Amino acid sequence: MVSFSKRVALSVLALSAVVASCSDSESIGSDTTANSVEATTSSSVAADTTISVAATTTSDAVATTVAPVTVASTAPPTTVAGGCEGSGGIAPGAAIGTVLHGDIDGDLADDTVTEYSLDGMPHVHAFLATGSHSDAEVPIGFAEHVEISFEDFDYALGAPTKPPVAVLAVGPTKAGTAQFTFLTLTTQYCIRPWHIDGAGMFVGRISAEGPYEGLSCEIAAGNRYYALNTAEQAVPGGDWTVTQTVINHNFTTVLFDPPLPTITVPDGPDVQAMYGDFSGCDHPGMFS
Repeated sequence: MVSFSKRVALSVLALSAVVASCSDSESIGSDTTANSVEATTSSSVAADTTISVAATTTSDAVATTVAPVTVASTAPPTTVAGGCEGSGGIAPGAAIGTVLHGDIDGDLADDTVTEYSLDGMPHVHAFLATGSHSDAEVPIGFAEHVEISFEDFDYALGAPTKPPVAVLAVGPTKAGTAQFTFLTLTTQYCIRPWHIDGAGMFVGRISAEGPYEGLSCEIAAGNRYYALNTAEQAVPGGDWTVTQTVINHNFTTVLFDPPLPTITVPDGPDVQAMYGDFSGCDHPGMFS
């Protein structure tokens, strides 16, 4: 089976833009980009592109899952002038889910990211080491909570300052499928889900049902590449046709490269794990 890294090497022109955007120059903590605005996205991929996942965890962040509890807070979850939504802290009555500790703003100090549910809606809250709060609704999946973890999306070998991590949120739908999105900080240090420029929130899909949909992650040329995958089979037991699209981001705007050349792979038990799940990412596989 053709490895993703070899396909990246064969598609240098298609990935040249990604190599530039993966550098630490686009991290929130960079002096050169702290005041830049979100870039427009490529229109080469439809907004309903789906995804899958499978991998071992490489993030240095520490994740702690706690049983849902009720927050007794008097801070209102309102937006203050010039601030972020949720700047007053987590709302009273919230049911706390997973709490993560890791650097999401690029200052090399651990921040706190909390998943919680309020009135049936999943939220992700960021409390930066600098003391600021921000909050975002994450309406994916069919449950009141989403699963969160860190992805070293902007990994760059030898970067003078380690780039910040992104937050991956996964929401279950039905057996064998799930939805996901990424969250990072805006130029105002407010946590937000990624969006497709002019077309709402970016939502990927993972499916262990044919056709497979997933997300794969591989390191090549000192950078990490994330690709949305689709694998379709014309006849049972036949070959699979695989389409992969490398994605990146500019702050909270998702960017799509042109799809890589389509490949054909023989049927086998590893096809679903590679193309219908998280594969090679910090998040482990869900269905394989």
